Order: sequence, then C-alpha cells, then structure tokens
Amino acid sequence: MTWANRLRLTLGLIFVVALVAALTYIYTAREASATSETATFTAADLPIGTDYGGRVVDTMVEAGDQVAEGDPLVTLESHDREDELQQEADAAEDAADRAAEAAEADDATAADRDEAESLAEEAADAADRVDDTWTVTASAAGTVAEVPVGQGGYIPTGGTAATVYEDGSLAIEAELVLSPRDYDRLEQDAEVTVELPDSSEMTGSVESVEATTEDGAARAKVAVASAALKSSEPTGLTAPGTPLVTTVALRDDGPLAGLRDAAVDFLARMGLS
Repeated sequence: MTWANRLRLTLGLIFVVALVAALTYIYTAREASATSETATFTAADLPIGTDYGGRVVDTMVEAGDQVAEGDPLVTLESHDREDELQQEADAAEDAADRAAEAAEADDATAADRDEAESLAEEAADAADRVDDTWTVTASAAGTVAEVPVGQGGYIPTGGTAATVYEDGSLAIEAELVLSPRDYDRLEQDAEVTVELPDSSEMTGSVESVEATTEDGAARAKVAVASAALKSSEPTGLTAPGTPLVTTVALRDDGPLAGLRDAAVDFLARMGLS
C-alpha cells in the first residue's frame, strides 16, 4: 500500500469517526431551554360590590383607568339607601321630640335643655342626609378592569359595581410540559425570556414552580418574576390574559450528560438498571 493510499485511508477514518461523534452528540444533546405550552399575564382582580341595590345613574371610570383607594366609581339611584336614611332620620326626630318634651317639664335642668338642643340639631342633619343616591368607591388602588353595568342598568345589593386589578399584582404564569429528567433541570431563579405579541421581549426568572404528573411527563406551572413588571400596568400588551411565549433556561449538566442519559436509557430498556 502506497503512502498516498495510507494517507487517504487515515483521513477517511478520521472523517468517519468525526461524523459519528458529531451525529452521536446531536442525537444525545440535551435541550438548553424549554418553551412554554401556554403563558399569560395575570393580576389580582378585586370585585368591588355595592352595599345597596339600585339603578346606575353615573359611571365615573372605564376599563384601563387608574384609581386610588376611595375614588368614586359608580353612582346608583337606590331606594334601599333612601329608606335606610329615612328610618335613621325618623329615629333621630323621635329622639329629639322626646328630649324636647323632657326639656319643657317643670323639673327640667339645663343639661336636659342642652341635650334637647343637641338632638334637634342631629335630627335636622339626619333629615338633610336623606337621599336616593349611593356612590360606590374603590377599596384599593389599581387599574379598572371592568365596569360590568352601564348607565341605566341595575345592580342588586351585593352585586359588583366594578373590578379593579390591584397595584403591584401584575405577574406572568407559564405552563411547560417536561420529561422527568428535564423537570429535574428546571431550577429556581432560572433565566426566563418572555416574548410579547408584538415580538418585543422582557427578561425574568423562575420565582416558583408547581408540578403535576400527566402521562408520564411533568406539567410545570411556573411563576415568573420580572423587574419590568414593576413599571408596567395591566393594560394593552400587558393586560391579564394576553398570550405570551416564555422560554426557560434549563440547568446545563455538561457535554457528557446527554451520552450518560442515553446509556442509562439503553440499560433500562435492557432491564439492567
């Protein structure tokens, strides 16, 4: 065999070995990340109810508005509220009348007359407060998510006048389906890339993981923390329910991990492990 043939044979063997090694690496390589099956923005929604039923006569806010605690949301024409105030006014008037009679008695004292005067003022104030309107106010600061009943509609006692997404509650929740081995590589604080519908991205990290088993795989519900959420409001692209694509980095166990996994799987199929 000539040296030229030997050289060609050697180069051919090197090429074959390199090709087999490359294909083996590709076949056994582990994924560096996992993409969510579903993902979305979430926020704590607070239904704000009304203590009195009535017809909506004015709405001060609409979806997307920012409100502070105590801000007016909806005003109702409420006969329930009017009846309650009238009962309070009647009770105050009766108390004032009894005090006035006591103050006119022969044995009345200065204290009796002062009390009668005070109760008369309270009765007058109670009468002035009788009104058939009731304004529902925000019980927490946040962003208005919904005003379910418009002007002219009726809200029963205890019904929802508006729903508010509480400030600071905007979050990202993603679900991933992973093999048991890849689930073991999903770690707390792992890097997460979040892609919005307009193809813009934000980064975050795994805050918590809850998992259930489904057909031999792990369905992981991942809560994602991101500094970008602190400056975002739950409207537009970051509104709760907006579909997202999240990519979670998985732990890298080194270049030989895939080969080791393949060997373990082969032995398991042979019943040797």
